[in-house]
Amino acid sequence: MSIELETAGAASLGGLSTRQKADLSGQPCQNCGHMVEGRFCPNCGQLAASFHRPITSLIGETISDMFTLDGRLARTLPVLLFRPGRLTTNYTAGKRARYVPPFRLFLIASLAFYLALFALVPPGQYINIDDETRDEITQSIREGQEAAVAEIPEDARERLERANIEINASDEWFRQDIENQVVAVLNNPDQFAAQLENWLPRLSILLVPATILALCILHIWRRSLYVYDHAIHALHLHSWVYLTGAFFMSAGSWLPDIFLYGYLFWFLFYVWRSLAVAGSAGVFMSGIRFFLMLITWTVFITLIMVATVIISGLSVQA
Repeated sequence: MSIELETAGAASLGGLSTRQKADLSGQPCQNCGHMVEGRFCPNCGQLAASFHRPITSLIGETISDMFTLDGRLARTLPVLLFRPGRLTTNYTAGKRARYVPPFRLFLIASLAFYLALFALVPPGQYINIDDETRDEITQSIREGQEAAVAEIPEDARERLERANIEINASDEWFRQDIENQVVAVLNNPDQFAAQLENWLPRLSILLVPATILALCILHIWRRSLYVYDHAIHALHLHSWVYLTGAFFMSAGSWLPDIFLYGYLFWFLFYVWRSLAVAGSAGVFMSGIRFFLMLITWTVFITLIMVATVIISGLSVQA
């Protein structure tokens, strides 16, 4: 997953960078309140810098410290898991030193989620198609292509033939190419499953910028909220989903069904409450944003799943 890690490192938004300009020097530390005279707070060590600036200047966290964890994890997880939106508001308010940087937290959560997903629910165990079903699928593709050619009007067919355009020849090539790829997938379910495991984590990261964009649009009239704030919020939302999802995939078989229903309710409540707290909105406005966010996630998750299946299928070698 080296490519994913490189992409993740480039997209990091929440870390502490030694290259940041200490534009808050001479003011009280936003984390502990101690007066800061230099580049870093002498009390807690936080960089005296504001992150409310152009998005291009926020890409500062390096891969070398991506997995450097200390007591911040113990302070971060309870707030993330049980206080929706509070971790985002604390972090964007300047209390950064005490918490795990948002993208590092997201990376750890996503790794935990996909390790649990592919270990406990391997896609290969569901890809087992017998010869009869495979022949039926191939025959359906052949009949569909033949029906498409048959729908071409006779006068149009004659004009194409006078222009020396062979309909059946081009159709045969196209049909054969599709059939070969479908048969390759059906004959190599393990390879297809491996491609799914390879592409799903890569493409699913696209849901994060989609969430950031949606939050920016939903709060477009809130000038006090920056793209940085929405990016932190999106990373925290996805981190919560990944961590709780990994837990329930790991422990779900030992838990009563009532816990799964309770998790669904808590998921809906968490997203709504997080939008209300991070966006400083009331019940009605946060409810509208919650509904629109669910629609956005549904659309993008569907597109990502379809793209994953198509790309994984095309990546299978016969």
